[in-house]
Amino acid sequence: MFEYPEYQKIELPKKLAKRYPAYELYLYGEGSYAEEHKILPLTGIPVLFLPGNAGSYKQVRSIGSIALRKAEDIDFKYHFDFFSVNFNEELVALYGGSLQKQTKFVHECIKTILKLYKGQEFAPKSVAIIGHSMGGLVARALLTLKNFKQDLINLLITQATPHVAPVMPLDRFITDFYMTVNSYWILNARHINLTTLSVAGGFRDYQVRSGLTFLPKLSHHTSALSVVSSAVPKTWVSTDHLSIVWCKQLQLTTIRAFFDLIDADTKQITQNPKKKLLVLNHHFIRHPAKHFEENPAIISDLTGI
Repeated sequence: MFEYPEYQKIELPKKLAKRYPAYELYLYGEGSYAEEHKILPLTGIPVLFLPGNAGSYKQVRSIGSIALRKAEDIDFKYHFDFFSVNFNEELVALYGGSLQKQTKFVHECIKTILKLYKGQEFAPKSVAIIGHSMGGLVARALLTLKNFKQDLINLLITQATPHVAPVMPLDRFITDFYMTVNSYWILNARHINLTTLSVAGGFRDYQVRSGLTFLPKLSHHTSALSVVSSAVPKTWVSTDHLSIVWCKQLQLTTIRAFFDLIDADTKQITQNPKKKLLVLNHHFIRHPAKHFEENPAIISDLTGI
């Protein structure tokens, strides 16, 4: 944080607030940005942060603050609006009865967020989601909802999310939820075009071991990437289960990727799945120590030797 953080509560429709009285939606800001954006509508690129088990909506502050500094460096040519959901710090890793309710609330939040940009010249039609721990699983569960449109999400990044199985399968609600989500993603892999990145904390994460964070790699689902934070270029460190949301090296890498994903024509995150994968590969896997280039020039041609 470089200035005093502020969390602006977004007013939800009365019916929605009555249906989910314990949940809330916030917009993160600090300094002059926070003051300016108290007057809606918004003009940036929406990103939604989902906290995990017993997580706080305030955990968005690290990546939100770094994104603001990056936007300042380019004189706000582009900027991201970071939203965060307050799940009332529910213990969903211990009791899975609230997972379905959280999923449905997030769906409503996405629709509410997009309405905040109504009438803008470059109004977004989708949001990017960052999910920590069980928040990442809730994000994946969105696709299982009956009336959910897949194109409402343009990118999903999960941090220390146990995708494969629950850490502690304490009740049937958790096991059934996992079965529903993973079965849907496997059976419908050909029709899922959502670019997804899973980042594990590595050996310092005693709560969620890295093996649980890897997404199912199917031959016909090439838009899923799984990495460990200690192998991410310019990060090179392992994180524990909580510090993954405020590890500066990792958040800088994430924000650099976000800005490289912007389409100059729409001023929103690109809809080109090939470019998304190229950018994520560049920042999270290979990184040749230079800025991302969509069509890099060939320096030398060794053919015929």
